[in-house]
Amino acid sequence: MFDLYRRKIILFLGLLLLTISASAQEHNPLYDNKPVRFGFAITGIQAKMKFTTSESFALSDTLQYIEPISFPGIGLGGLANIRLSKYFDLRAMINLQLVQRNLDYHFKGEDNVVTAKIESTYMEFPLLLKYKSKRHKNWRLYVIGGLSYRYDFISDIETERSNSRPIVALYPNTFGYEIGFGFSYYHNFAKISPEFRLSNALGNHLVPDQYIFASSLQKLLPKLLQFSIVFN
Repeated sequence: MFDLYRRKIILFLGLLLLTISASAQEHNPLYDNKPVRFGFAITGIQAKMKFTTSESFALSDTLQYIEPISFPGIGLGGLANIRLSKYFDLRAMINLQLVQRNLDYHFKGEDNVVTAKIESTYMEFPLLLKYKSKRHKNWRLYVIGGLSYRYDFISDIETERSNSRPIVALYPNTFGYEIGFGFSYYHNFAKISPEFRLSNALGNHLVPDQYIFASSLQKLLPKLLQFSIVFN
C-alpha cells in the first residue's frame, strides 16, 4: 500500500514540475511580502514506532521477539505563516491526525502472535522555522524544522490492562521535534507547497505497567513520516 502512495506522490510531483517548467510568466511577485498569511494542509502519514526492550523481555522464556507494524494515516489542519525576513518565516499550525501502529508479540509456539494496537487521534500544535531559497520565477525551495506538542484524545492511559489484554498505553501529552523540506509553486491565486516532514518523539512515551506487553518494553518512541500539500 505504501508503494502505491509513493508512486502517486512521484506522479503528482512530476506533473507539478512540468507545470512549473511550462510557466514562463511570474505569478504574484509580491506575495511573500505579506506579513501574515493563512492556509491549510492535507497530510498523508506513515506512522512508525521505535522501541527498546527491557530486562523483563531478556529474562522471559516465552516471548521471542516484538515486531513493529506501521500503517498509513491522515491529517488535516490550518496554519498561519509569519514573515520574519526575506528568507525566514515562522509557521504555527493546528492539525488533527489519525494514526495507528501495532506491536506484534511473537511467543513460543506455532503462529502464537498477539497484537497490541496503538491507535491515536492527535491534536497537534507545531511551531516551525522556515528558511526559503531565492525565488526562481514561480517556485522556490525551503527547509523547515521546529517543535510540536500533541494531545492524544484516545490514549489508553486510563484503560484497564492485564496479561490477557494486549494494551500498550502512550502518554496523552507529548512533545516532538520536526524537520523537513519542500518547494513552493506560486499561482495567481495561491501558493501550493508539497512538503516532506519527519516527526520524532522527545522522551519516552510509554506508560509503564507490570503486565507483559508494557513490561517487556523500556522505551517507546513514536515517529511520523508526513507528506503534505500546503495551500496558502
